[in-house]
Amino acid sequence: MRTTINVNNNLINELLKRTKSRTKTEAIETAIRDFLDKKAIEDLISLNGKIDIDRDWQKDEEKELKEYNGHR
Repeated sequence: MRTTINVNNNLINELLKRTKSRTKTEAIETAIRDFLDKKAIEDLISLNGKIDIDRDWQKDEEKELKEYNGHR
């Protein structure tokens, strides 16, 4: 998608150096991907203590498989 934006030249030049990108588009796409990855990690970390994960999931899975195989 073509988009026109105004970005400070110093920021773009620094981004090009830090990402070792060959083009501005590549540098911006890299920066966006890195930002989104960072936010996804932050979202997962924020769930710490809020979700109860059953540590013995294998027992439940075996039970479900037995029930499934019993219906064949």
